[in-house]
Amino acid sequence: MEVLSIPLADIATKNVVTIGEKEKVVDALRKMVELDIRRLPIVRDKTLLGIITALDILDAIYASVESGSKSLYSDVYMRPAIELATRNVITARPDMTVGEAISLFLKHNFGSMPIVDESGNLVGIFTEWDAMKIVAQAGFPHQVRDIMTRIVYVLTRYSTVMDALEGITVYRFRRYPIVDEKGKVIAMLHAKDVLRYFADESTLNKAKEGEVDEIVNEYAINIAKSPIFLARPDDYVVDVVKKMLEFDVGGVPVVDSQSGNVIGMVTEKTLLLLFA
Repeated sequence: MEVLSIPLADIATKNVVTIGEKEKVVDALRKMVELDIRRLPIVRDKTLLGIITALDILDAIYASVESGSKSLYSDVYMRPAIELATRNVITARPDMTVGEAISLFLKHNFGSMPIVDESGNLVGIFTEWDAMKIVAQAGFPHQVRDIMTRIVYVLTRYSTVMDALEGITVYRFRRYPIVDEKGKVIAMLHAKDVLRYFADESTLNKAKEGEVDEIVNEYAINIAKSPIFLARPDDYVVDVVKKMLEFDVGGVPVVDSQSGNVIGMVTEKTLLLLFA
């Protein structure tokens, strides 16, 4: 496929949003939410020191709560972001091809690669979202049934934020259909909704006061702000991806055409398998 031979420098994001090595987790959290991004390279001048992701922050929050600590604010929010970051980052050079980058995504199960020049300076970043844009243009003939994952983690209207954190941290699912008693989707919770909740000033104030139980016992459905967009097994992948880009979502529940119950998911990760 011709697109796989394109150098990353031609299609990657070049104006990369970064943070400095002295910034706190709360600074990274606020910047991610403000700019609707999931990862932030950490730099000294232009030199890449590490990368912190939304999942790194949510993992740290879950670990703090699970340990029984009431000091979420000092345990997580006020820590230097570099302490939660991945330091040994796998990076790409500008001349690496799209195909090579996607192969590394699949091999190492990560969703982004900072691009550095010969001096180690950050010059861009290539992400799963960039790869998804390529899928939308590549004209794959596949249907959703061909690439969906059939492992689905769902929440109910009574599931809590802690339940969502457990799913994100332990089971590594980044998005959740919230279903009613009949199995119908009534809301969608994405990891970025959870991130937004923990960046909210009211949550920050509760964390400062040590009100951790109140924070994590909130019903997940109350913080689920993502649009509901459903796919069916016989939908074409390209059409679904275009709607994912339109709705700005990285995962879509697949529902049975007759019962309407969730039977799978299409995610950025499963879409990468089209290139395998």
